Amino acid sequence: MKLTNVKGKTWVLDGPQLVGVYQLDDTRCLLLDPGSWKLIAPIETALKEVGWTPVGVACTHMHYDHHESSRYFQETYGAAVCLPQLEADIVRNEESLKNHLFNFTMGMIRTIPRLQHLVCPVDRVIGLDEDTVELCGAELKVVRTPGHSPDHVCFITPDNVCFAGDTLMTEDVLAEAMVPFAFDLADDLKSKQVVGELDCDAYIFCHKGLRYGSVADLAQANIDRVHHQLAACADLVKGPMTYSEFYAAVVTAFDLPVGHPARGLHLERYIRPYLEYLIDTDQLALIEQHGAPSVRPKGAVQGG
Repeated sequence: MKLTNVKGKTWVLDGPQLVGVYQLDDTRCLLLDPGSWKLIAPIETALKEVGWTPVGVACTHMHYDHHESSRYFQETYGAAVCLPQLEADIVRNEESLKNHLFNFTMGMIRTIPRLQHLVCPVDRVIGLDEDTVELCGAELKVVRTPGHSPDHVCFITPDNVCFAGDTLMTEDVLAEAMVPFAFDLADDLKSKQVVGELDCDAYIFCHKGLRYGSVADLAQANIDRVHHQLAACADLVKGPMTYSEFYAAVVTAFDLPVGHPARGLHLERYIRPYLEYLIDTDQLALIEQHGAPSVRPKGAVQGG
């Protein structure tokens, strides 16, 4: 991974995704969203070249492609791990992780390495009422941006650089995003607007890009993309459909790759928030059909 200076002591490691680095002094640094297990070796190699040791890890949220390697840096380097409160609650133990990943079996939680790596003791929890966090002597501003995950945050470094995690995708990534993931789309849409209105000198987006100046246009493009996908999902419901039928219709219409039952579970997690948003905003009606939760177009007569 290539280490590039963004501004002042704020750096970025450029690889399959962007990992934030804040330089504390000549030998120590913080990692922001160090990513998945496969990024560990490239991160270590890049840091060794400049003589930096990671002494702290701050994550915008607990998804595997942002937080999976946190415990490794904690156990290997003694790095203090920092997460927002609700994200820390999720990774506290296997049971809390299962409660969040409700469609995965407990056996999967206990045996799939990618899920096991998520479980991690958190050294510094960012309380729901906190708008700054001090980690290893550095003070980071905290901007609450829930939606992509329950308690997603953005960090603003002392250089006025916003590390924005997954709130926005850059244009090239957005063009390829079939069903952008969100835990709650209503919150996610609000948070995209929040980031678009920030006044930072630079913005780091994990997937994937660095922007200087305003990102208002990028935020609006992300919002428009979500609304476009919501409309496409709603158009698939011509009559009563079970949840399972809705998932299958979206997978088929968007040509989403499945290939494995576990991948199907992931896709269900991706699609369900779209269905829930359409129900919450009265675009679809929630009904029961032969004992199964189902939906129908708003205003249509059940059974008609």
